[in-house]
Amino acid sequence: MNLTRYACFGVLMVLILTGCQATPNQDVIANKNDQQVNQNESGTSIEESNSVEESADDGTVVSEAISETFSSDDGNVTISVQTDAVKVHSVPIVQAEAKDISVDDVKRWAKAFYGTEDVYEATKQMTKSEIEEAILWRQQKINDRESLIEEGYSEADADTMIEYYKEQIESLKASYQKAPDDDERKKTDWAFHPLSYYDDDSMENNGDTSNTDKTQTLKVQGESDGQKAYVSASNRETADYQLHSLMFYWNDEEEGWMAGGSSSVNQEEAIRITDEKLKALVDGKWKVNTVWSNGNQWHIQYVPVINELPCLYSDINYTSDDAYAANLEYEQIDFTLTDDKIVAVEWESPMKITSTDSQPAEILPFDDIYTAFKNYMQVKCTLNSLGLASEDETEGTEQAFANVNDISQMYCRVKVKNAENTFQYVPVYVFSGYVSQGDYKEDDWVNHFCVVNATDGTIINTWLGY
Repeated sequence: MNLTRYACFGVLMVLILTGCQATPNQDVIANKNDQQVNQNESGTSIEESNSVEESADDGTVVSEAISETFSSDDGNVTISVQTDAVKVHSVPIVQAEAKDISVDDVKRWAKAFYGTEDVYEATKQMTKSEIEEAILWRQQKINDRESLIEEGYSEADADTMIEYYKEQIESLKASYQKAPDDDERKKTDWAFHPLSYYDDDSMENNGDTSNTDKTQTLKVQGESDGQKAYVSASNRETADYQLHSLMFYWNDEEEGWMAGGSSSVNQEEAIRITDEKLKALVDGKWKVNTVWSNGNQWHIQYVPVINELPCLYSDINYTSDDAYAANLEYEQIDFTLTDDKIVAVEWESPMKITSTDSQPAEILPFDDIYTAFKNYMQVKCTLNSLGLASEDETEGTEQAFANVNDISQMYCRVKVKNAENTFQYVPVYVFSGYVSQGDYKEDDWVNHFCVVNATDGTIINTWLGY
């Protein structure tokens, strides 16, 4: 991981830990800097270009169109349900476990991006010229505080980052004399090593590595599209959290990025590029889940598809209690493109299917599912849960609305009770929509208001990684 990524790691972890559970219902285009998001106007082309073709079987109708309004128990939220007919497919329950990244996986990615498996071990030490560039980059950030704020940092966070960059500059200067003039690379041994093995000697690190070394890592470097780039795999060996991931990224992911620019390829073309690369990286079926843009970059997220059903994705609230797999992210693959060049890919928390039930799962009548949904929304849907609670208790409370406009069948990963590293994908009903209050309408993200296990009617809290 390059120094820019290290500099932003702490901030990124904060974002991960506090991420919103809402997820886009369709592909979106967003400007990250000003948080303006617009629904894509050419949505049909995206459906046609997804990795998964739509099934000829439209499914079985279990409910005609629904039009109903009811109130939460506290009376502050009105739940409005306006949906089309609900259709489901007959699918089995699937057993799975967290997959370790293998040497063969890393070789496959190296071949896909470098065109060869004859690659080098990622260098541990920066050269003098690389240190000079790293110092210059940080000094430019320090001298241009406004650019940090434009990137999305608050005033306080910008000051924190400036102090962090100053500390890094001192560390880089201290290591300059012993740094080599040339890149002293050696061929990879294709073996996983404790994470500290890849510590950058140019950044002082005298701390205890016993915890970080519970992560086994294999990292190689090569050239992709004329840029130095890395493929890095990590397997966490302890149950505190599982960061099993496989990444590709340019040494300088910001190369060619223009915050105020626009991509040379449109959204449909960008997805075509990632669809094609996806085939070279992984097996199985995948579906585009979200798309957003930042300047001339496209960010495209894929989720796995099992038995023609997409798997539900949600952020995870990390906790010390792993009873519901709260420390294992839901599987996804994220691409970042600058114009038409792939500059980063991450396969996070890959899962391995171990078996599939021989018979389709028994699904509860939809009336039972809908009753469970209503009961949950009446009790749990509050101004606070919708993020609309005011800190000023003297303010009047304007009625809020939870607008449910879609009910879809998906697969959701749940942990098997009293079993280590054992999971199931179960069919669920996902009740989605948007929040509104007065003149405010949530039009950028779609909320998964309620996820109901179709086999037993229980509510699944995806925030806890059930």
